[in-house]
Amino acid sequence: MSKYPDISHHHPVSDWDKIEKNCPFIITKATQGISFVDSAMAGIVKQCEKRGIPYWLYVYLNKGDELAQAKFLVKTCEGKIGKYFVGYALDVEAGNTASGVQKAMDYLKTLGCKMMIYTMYAQYSTYKNVIKNRPTKCAWWEARYGLNDGVYRSNYPCHDGVDLHQFTSNGSCPGISDRIDLNRITGQGKSEKWFMTPKEVKEDNKVAEKKDGCFAPIKSPETCEDLADFLHKRNFGAGEHNLALIAAANCQKKKVKDALFELAQKGNLIKPDGLNKKDD
Repeated sequence: MSKYPDISHHHPVSDWDKIEKNCPFIITKATQGISFVDSAMAGIVKQCEKRGIPYWLYVYLNKGDELAQAKFLVKTCEGKIGKYFVGYALDVEAGNTASGVQKAMDYLKTLGCKMMIYTMYAQYSTYKNVIKNRPTKCAWWEARYGLNDGVYRSNYPCHDGVDLHQFTSNGSCPGISDRIDLNRITGQGKSEKWFMTPKEVKEDNKVAEKKDGCFAPIKSPETCEDLADFLHKRNFGAGEHNLALIAAANCQKKKVKDALFELAQKGNLIKPDGLNKKDD
């Protein structure tokens, strides 16, 4: 199971091989205020670049002159980041004014990278408009712990629209000895792939070519609303017979199995009649 930790010098990594295996991306503290630089940041960036682990860098915003703090973050990091850097995050939890946070966000918006804004569940009303008007390249990251026992509890949900939910400060992650902050991707917006992909790298930048035995891929300027539209534009029907044949032909593909498993996790996988037993 993937882990999504956010760390700092308070949470030293003891085994980078385990981090590489278990963490699709890392979020780590870079700066605080206009003078503090986290002592672990440079080493974490170096390991992520060496191992190809996507990473985010955040500033803990002290109250006051948030714009200057965002600029200090970028100035500190710009000479250290490499190809696996994804974006900057604003950690908003020190009673910052909404106008100050907005100025910091407007500055990061001018850069070429992705962004995140981190807020506390109880402070939502203070930053509601900032969150609502954030650019499309900005994810909303929210903290709500509930029992804070290291396990996500669905009866302590985050707000609607949150992309990344920090659900505990008492979590565990292979490769880190201490108890740490853990997050989950909510499925309400940004995907794991989005959090792993730098803005300059198109998330699906390889032009697909037709493969033997497969339908021709969708190419610009063609648009298809759904699978039925895709089939109709190729002069095939989209009824139960054709869909059953297509499903059977593709059932061994990992992405198909993953999609079916996601339906199963949510209780939406239809159970057809006539299924064989395990040992049949």
